[in-house]
Amino acid sequence: MLCWILISLFVGFLKAQEVIYAQIGGTVTLPRENIEAGNAYVNWYRGNDEFITISRNPQGGIQRGEMHDFEFMHFHSTTHADLLPDFSLKISPVQESDFEIWRCEQYVLLKKFEKTYKLYHDLSRSPDTIYTSSSKVNIPCSLSSNIPWSILKETGLRGGNWSFTPLSDPKLTQSLLSLSFDPVVRWNDTQHSDGTVKDKGRELKDQDLSINLPVSENIRGVYTCDLIFSTKTLSRKVQVEVLKVSSSGGSRVYEGQSVNLTCTLGHHNTSGLGVKWNCSSCSVFSGLNPHPSTLSIPEVKVEHSGKWTCELWKEGKKLTSAVLSLKIEKAPVDIWLCVAISSGVVVFILLLVIIIKCIRRHRQVNVHYDTHPQQNQMGFYKT
Repeated sequence: MLCWILISLFVGFLKAQEVIYAQIGGTVTLPRENIEAGNAYVNWYRGNDEFITISRNPQGGIQRGEMHDFEFMHFHSTTHADLLPDFSLKISPVQESDFEIWRCEQYVLLKKFEKTYKLYHDLSRSPDTIYTSSSKVNIPCSLSSNIPWSILKETGLRGGNWSFTPLSDPKLTQSLLSLSFDPVVRWNDTQHSDGTVKDKGRELKDQDLSINLPVSENIRGVYTCDLIFSTKTLSRKVQVEVLKVSSSGGSRVYEGQSVNLTCTLGHHNTSGLGVKWNCSSCSVFSGLNPHPSTLSIPEVKVEHSGKWTCELWKEGKKLTSAVLSLKIEKAPVDIWLCVAISSGVVVFILLLVIIIKCIRRHRQVNVHYDTHPQQNQMGFYKT
C-alpha cells in the first residue's frame, strides 16, 4: 500500500513538471509556456538557485544573471544557457550538473505564471562500433535514469523498437523487435523479423533494453534502438563488425600446397585499422611487419599446423581477434601415386605427339620427291 502511495506521489510530481531528456555534450531546449510574449517578463532559474540564469525584460531586452560555478559530486562546470527567439531556454553543451529541475517564471501585468522542468538523461551512451568474432554479441541500450516503466508510461512513453540495416545494403532496414506493455513490458517479434534475435518475450524489469545475437557474417550492420515518447523519440545506433579469418585451402591442407590466410571484416578496412598475425602453437612462424590482411604461405609444412590468430588493432588498442585451426598433413601414398601416374600419362602424350609430328614431316618430304622425279634426273645430267 505504501509503495503504491509513493509511486502515485512520484507520478503526480512528474506530471506537475515537464520531463525533458538530454545527452551530455548535446543541446536541449526547454520550451517556454505559450503566454503573450510582447509584454511578458521571462525569468529562467536553475533548481532552487535564487540567481536568475537568464531573463527577458520588455524594456531592457535579454539580460544574463551572474554566471556561477556549480559543484555536483566533485564535478565542476558552468552552465551555458541562451534564449531562443520565442524566449525558450537552450542549454548547450549539456553537462552532468544540468540534470536537475529548471524553473521558468513569467510576469504579465500583475499575473505570474510558473512552470518547472526536470532534465533526465537520454539513453545511456554506447560504443559507436562493436567489433566481435565470438559466438554471441550483446548490443547495449538502456535508460540512464532509474525510472520505473509504469512512471515512464504515465509521462508519455508510447513504444519502442529495434531495427537493423545491413552494411551490404544500406537502403534496406529491417524491423526486429517491438516493445509491448501488456501484461508486462517485454520485446515481441515483428512481422518482418527473421527470428535472429533471441530476446523475444524477454521481460524488461529494469531499464536494460539490450539484445543478444548469435555471431555470423549476416549480422554485420547498424542496429537502432528507439524509445518513442509522445513528444520525442530517444534513439541509439550501434554498428556491429564481425571479424573472420579463413584459409584458401580450408582447415585441412596437405604439405607442399600454397595457402592464403585472409583476415577480413567483409569490406575494406577503414583508416586506422590494422591486423596482426600470430601462431603461438606453431613450431615455425616468422613475424611480419607490417602485417598484411592476407597472409600467403607458398609451401606449407607440417610445422605450420596450429591455431592461427588474427588480431584487429586501432591506435594501439586490440579491438577483437579471430582464430583458425590449421591442420597440415603429409600427402598420403595414393596421392603421390596419382601424381606419378598423371605425370607419366602427360609425358607419354607429349612423346606421342612428337612422334606423330616427326612421321608426318617425313612423309611430306617423300611425297615431294616422288612427284618431281624428272627434274631431279635432268639436274643430274646437266652437272
